[in-house]
Amino acid sequence: TKNMFFGMMLMASAAMGFTACSNSPAVDNQLFDESDLKSASLGPITEFPPLVAGEDAGILLMREEEKMAHDVYAVFGAKYDLPIFDNIVASETNHYNAVGILITNYKLTDPSTGVAGTFTNTAIAGLYTQLVQSGSASVVDALKTGAYIEEYDIVDLEKLMAATTNGALLQVYGNLLRGSRNHLRAFVATLETYQATYVPKILSAEDFTAIISSPMETGNGKGTMNGN
Repeated sequence: TKNMFFGMMLMASAAMGFTACSNSPAVDNQLFDESDLKSASLGPITEFPPLVAGEDAGILLMREEEKMAHDVYAVFGAKYDLPIFDNIVASETNHYNAVGILITNYKLTDPSTGVAGTFTNTAIAGLYTQLVQSGSASVVDALKTGAYIEEYDIVDLEKLMAATTNGALLQVYGNLLRGSRNHLRAFVATLETYQATYVPKILSAEDFTAIISSPMETGNGKGTMNGN
């Protein structure tokens, strides 16, 4: 699955103060409240049930994926001076730290290098390079790359959640999933201000439409879509 996503890219919680950069259309300052793009408070995790086979790998993967998203958005934020990137960087930092809680409590070896743009996971390292390249041609390309990243995270998180009954993992992954859906909504809506349409690359058309046509989620830290 990772190779498929990577191959697709070869072809191809934040934003209260949306401000147009030079040669950019004016963006409605009221598109989203800043809190819409920030993940809701994770809340205390009171129990860490023992991991079963494969769950440790999922935790380590998400640590690298959240760092990758953070690092890509940081590059775009510096390049385009568009607040959506800087604001979502802050949210991705929260996601990265939330996965760190799992790593610490389960005494796993942290794969994070702590250095921007570098990764222990070689597939993630390659994907990072392709994502930065794909978004460097224009601000529209960067926004589309952001939407792709959020699709990528949504699919992986849904798979991890479907494969576990561990309450600690479900709490963290659910919180990240809600944040990714909000980020996807924000990127798609911002693209519309540039008269650009985003076509999903990974999600089904039905699932994509269900997400972007539903309201921003504030939730209770458990990652459920609007309480459903």
